Amino acid sequence: MPVTRSVWRIVEETTPLVIGFAVLELIAGGVLGVMVIDIELLPGLFILIPALLDMRGGIGSALGARLNSGLHLGYIKPGKVTKLLRTNIYSALILSVILSVALSIFAWLASYLSGIVSITFIHFFLISIIAGVSSGVILIFLAIFISNFSYEKGLDPDDVTSPTIGAIGDIVTVICLFLAVKIVLGLGI
Repeated sequence: MPVTRSVWRIVEETTPLVIGFAVLELIAGGVLGVMVIDIELLPGLFILIPALLDMRGGIGSALGARLNSGLHLGYIKPGKVTKLLRTNIYSALILSVILSVALSIFAWLASYLSGIVSITFIHFFLISIIAGVSSGVILIFLAIFISNFSYEKGLDPDDVTSPTIGAIGDIVTVICLFLAVKIVLGLGI
């Protein structure tokens, strides 16, 4: 019997989230649709976009999982800045910078080698760094909030944090990418 209740609890907690976030993903697609004009000006972005989205989801979900484990084990206390929390924040920030740089290099190389009329390396670098790090900072604090909030409300943060960060992470990353493109184009580099 306890197994059945735990299955239903997971279904109860995650179903509304997953349905709601599917709708939010449509919003991310709409923002991406608005970006089509800029993407056509910078065709190499078609290579960078999926990688940035995946990076944000991976780092955000992993951070959320570590925070949730810390909460369950008592190493992280809701509303308190512990050494473990700081370590996780720093790790996520460092990963965001390293992966943003790596993605800019790989996206530029893929664009160049495939013969796509592309943007310069400096464009890839700036767009990837601005979008990757700014969305990372936002999602780090969002992951902390969601983990703490769900834990304090008696929900299992493992059921709430990953789908929330995954969906909201896509929207935040697409918006940050849009703003990064506008900034880089505005610089006239």
